[in-house]
Amino acid sequence: MIPDTDPRASAQARLLRESAPLLLRFLEGFNEGNRAVQAPSLPNHPIWILGHCAFTMARLAEVLGGPHPPASDFATGPRSGVPGPVDRFFIEDVAKDSTPSPDASRYPSLARGRAIFGSAVEAIATTVERMPPSKLDGTLDWGGTQHAVVSIINRVAIHNGIHAGQLTDLRRALGFALILPITPPSPQPARV
Repeated sequence: MIPDTDPRASAQARLLRESAPLLLRFLEGFNEGNRAVQAPSLPNHPIWILGHCAFTMARLAEVLGGPHPPASDFATGPRSGVPGPVDRFFIEDVAKDSTPSPDASRYPSLARGRAIFGSAVEAIATTVERMPPSKLDGTLDWGGTQHAVVSIINRVAIHNGIHAGQLTDLRRALGFALILPITPPSPQPARV
């Protein structure tokens, strides 16, 4: 926490930071060979989700007065036609309404994707922590609609949760082990 941070800003930053491990835990079992795997009737794959959520957070940080999404993490345009290995996300390949490609070479490695996601979480959380109360109480244009700043911050944290749910569905479709613990039923007393 940054000294003299507004308690509301601190709580919003914590919400964003805590959304990250809730999503990242569902990557267990995915690797470089299956990071772009998809299943029938399921919309997104792991590496697209990491890039999409990371860019959403990095872009919101910028809109709120934080740093521009770093060129080391995000490149303008789609991946197509760019030779060699990819070490960043191409914005048009992970932006809202983009279609995830099964071609893993269009995306960075899973490890690099996780690192970019982590940097984006920290960028948005730090930006929010530094916001004065007047800005936190304001509104902003997000997707062509005015939103309360606090609401859009919450919405972006929930957005990470929505995509964690997509990973859960994909894991189930691929036959992966469960991540969330299942509480076994309580033993019932014997009837005499």
